[in-house]
Amino acid sequence: MSGALDGVKILGFTHFAQAPFALQLMGDLGADVINIERPGKGDFNREFLRQESLGGESPFFLAMNRNKRSLSLDLKSPEAKEIVFKLLREVDVVVTNYRPGTLDKLGFGYEEAKKVNSRIVYCEALGYGSSGPYASLPGQDLLAQCLTGYTTIVGPDQDGRPISGGIYVVDMYSSMLLTVGMLAALVSARETGRGQKVEVNLLNSGIHMQSQEIAYYLNTGNLPQRPKNHSGHFLQESPYGIYRTKNGWMCFSTNMVENAEWKVKTLGDLLGIDNLLEMMPDKPTMMRDRDKLHDILEGALVKQDTEHWIKVFQEVGFWCAKVNDYEAVAKDPQVVHNGIIKEIEHPVAGTYKAIGTPIEFSETPPEIRRPAPLLGQHNEEILQQLGYSSQEIAALKEKHIF
Repeated sequence: MSGALDGVKILGFTHFAQAPFALQLMGDLGADVINIERPGKGDFNREFLRQESLGGESPFFLAMNRNKRSLSLDLKSPEAKEIVFKLLREVDVVVTNYRPGTLDKLGFGYEEAKKVNSRIVYCEALGYGSSGPYASLPGQDLLAQCLTGYTTIVGPDQDGRPISGGIYVVDMYSSMLLTVGMLAALVSARETGRGQKVEVNLLNSGIHMQSQEIAYYLNTGNLPQRPKNHSGHFLQESPYGIYRTKNGWMCFSTNMVENAEWKVKTLGDLLGIDNLLEMMPDKPTMMRDRDKLHDILEGALVKQDTEHWIKVFQEVGFWCAKVNDYEAVAKDPQVVHNGIIKEIEHPVAGTYKAIGTPIEFSETPPEIRRPAPLLGQHNEEILQQLGYSSQEIAALKEKHIF
């Protein structure tokens, strides 16, 4: 069955996470993705947390690079430059997350690319933007989390200590924005016949993903005051948050303002707290006293198992869920039903597990056609498709072009 992006060709100059993850999604949707890597070394993620159980392969690289072909090239050599220009004439999209100006210096920047392919969509995933005071600085997820204010609203307030997210959250969000930008520009190119340059950066992405919270500050002047005792949203009143139970943790997300009296009374009855309505009479009180209320509610919740409370609360329509660690996530019945965890065969790593595509199509479903490639695995295949003979490929190999 055809993928939604069958026929789309993408050339990547990517490493780490921000751009590779976007290209993997495009590959899952059917695009032919060729990623250029450094000869002998490749993507920096190939070396990150390599595992003997995966034949020395990195789970981080495997997680972000399926459905791609790897072409290893010494981009400073004239022969490699010739290969790149042949590819530029054929592809629909170029994607890079190298530092600003890197490809321009090599002769593959947008101005040069559009001379040989007027329909090309040229995407740059940057740290802070292509110009401005930070443009030349290295962009990285933790730096972006800190610069955008994200670390000041995450987690409980421990003497004001900023706390980073548990994943590379800005990288992942920026990857999705990059994917949206690619797709929008492709639609435009097919309608108008003209390509364009698309740019996303970690700084803007980190701010964009906090649109609600930053807009609240910008329009009220009120800075976030993080809850002390639970990982809740700073604008949510009690009982919103995470609570300890007898055998683990659960979260509670029910809005107690609508039908407040019934909800608070019901919650008090279920937890055995007779005067809860007096302690939680309105939203201002629930916001002001949320840390104290958290302790009171948790004092009741720790008397029973998570499973007991989930059943009890769901029966009355309260929004709640258990807190899963990764082991529990992999076994969760809805996760299993959704089939988001896939098994993939790799020539070195063997059978490895990875997260599949979270988008469903009725006619053009995503497909895992290739595992993450070995470094330079597709050198000869790609060069043959560009018209190079076996003798020419052998000569390039002898000159260490790839």
